[in-house]
Amino acid sequence: MSGHTIECPCGTVLRGPDEDAVVAQAQNHARAVHDMELTDEQARAMARPS
Repeated sequence: MSGHTIECPCGTVLRGPDEDAVVAQAQNHARAVHDMELTDEQARAMARPS
């Protein structure tokens, strides 16, 4: 499988075709579910190739 994955500490697993896509998903998830802002740098630090 190609792409990137971010696993949120809440248990949600986000997947995207590339790092940019999964970072955007993580930022949206953090805002919508956790009412917090996730910086680009924070999200990229969590991203792993899948």
